[in-house]
Amino acid sequence: MRNGTVVGDVDAQKAALREEFPGWSIIHTTDTDRWWAMRGPLAPEDMDKAATVDADTPDGLRSGIRALDVTAARDGL
Repeated sequence: MRNGTVVGDVDAQKAALREEFPGWSIIHTTDTDRWWAMRGPLAPEDMDKAATVDADTPDGLRSGIRALDVTAARDGL
């Protein structure tokens, strides 16, 4: 276990995040044990910092996605 992520639980966590946030691609890197999400697919001109989020844990990623979704809704993305 690293950063609160049980190795066998990664696939289940990714599936849960994908179900909760269908417009996002969910990635877990095994070398750094980091969680990443990318909104998309987006047109190249719409790819910016607001389209990605990273965190140490699945719960941190969940919070980050929610924060960006609120910002995107406010900004009309």
